[in-house]
Amino acid sequence: MPHVYILILNYKKWMDVASCLESLMKPGEIPFTVIVIDNDSQNKSLELLIEWAKQKYIIEDIPAESSTKAVNPRISYRHVKSKNFIRPSAGERLPQLLFVQNEENKGFAAGINTVLKHLIEEDAFVWLLNPDMTVAPDALEKLCSFAASSHPNSIIGTVIKYFEQPSKVHLYAGGIINFNAAAVKLISNKSSLAGIDYISGGSLFTHAYNYKKLGLLPEEYFLYWEETDWCYRAKQAGYQLLLCEQAVCFDKVSTSIGKNYLSDFYYTRNGLLFLKKFKPGKVAIAIFFTFFRLLKRLFLFQFNRAHGMYCGMVSFLKKSYHAHQ
Repeated sequence: MPHVYILILNYKKWMDVASCLESLMKPGEIPFTVIVIDNDSQNKSLELLIEWAKQKYIIEDIPAESSTKAVNPRISYRHVKSKNFIRPSAGERLPQLLFVQNEENKGFAAGINTVLKHLIEEDAFVWLLNPDMTVAPDALEKLCSFAASSHPNSIIGTVIKYFEQPSKVHLYAGGIINFNAAAVKLISNKSSLAGIDYISGGSLFTHAYNYKKLGLLPEEYFLYWEETDWCYRAKQAGYQLLLCEQAVCFDKVSTSIGKNYLSDFYYTRNGLLFLKKFKPGKVAIAIFFTFFRLLKRLFLFQFNRAHGMYCGMVSFLKKSYHAHQ
C-alpha cells in the first residue's frame, strides 16, 4: 500500500488542527504522515500544537526496538522551516507528524505547494484536509481501498457532514460551476454527481504524481477557487472526479475565515478570475449577476459582505489582487 501524506494548512486556528489530528491519529494498517503547514500565523501555532501533541501522544527519541512502554500511543515528529523541507529519501523512515513553518502567508495554494512540490515524485497518495475538519475512524482506510480500485487518473472526494449535526450531509465530494454567475453550487444530492466540476479542497484525495502531471495548485487566487481551477483542468484532461461514499468527514464549516468581507471579496474576485481564464466570453454576464447578488446582500442588511463583493469586482476589473478593507 502506498504511503499517504495528509496535508493540513493552518492559519491561527491551532485548536481546530488539534481536533483534526486527534481524529486522524488512530491505529491502522495504512502508513501515513500528517504534515501540518503553518502559514505564518504569528500566534505560535506550531509551538502550541507540538506541546499539545507531546502531552497527548509523543515520546521523543525512543528507538523502535526499545521495550519502554508508553502510556499514550508513541508518535514521532519533526519540526522544520519550509525552506528546509526536502523530498524524503528512498527508504527513509518518516515521522507520523511533520510540522512545517512557512515564513510568509501567500495564500492557501502557495502554502500547500511549499510541501507538495517535494512529494510529486513519490509513489504515494496525498490527502488535502481542511484544519476545521475531523474524520471518521475508517475514512483513510476507505479512501485508500477506493483509490486502489479506481483509475489512477482519479481525484476523489468524501461525504462531508456537519460537525455540529453529524447526521446531516453538507456536501457530496464537491460542486458544480455556474459559469454565468461566477459561482459554485455544492452537491448536496447524490443525483447531481454526474455533473460534478470539482472536488472540494477541504477533503481531496489523489495520487501525488497527478500534481506532477497537472501541475501544482494555482497560486493566483490566494483563497477560494484554487481546487476548482485544478480539478476543472483535470476534468478537461479526462480525469475522473469521484465520490468515495464510505469515507466520511465532519466540517465545522469555515471556522478559519467565516462569512465576512474577506470571504466575499475572494470568492467574488476569484470567480471572475476563473472565468477570465477558462470562459472569458462569460465574464460580462457574470459581473451582471454578481451585481444582483450584491444588491441581495444590501437588502438583507449584510453591508460588510456587500462591501466585500463590491471590492472583489473592483479588484478584478483593476487587476489589483489584494483585499483592502
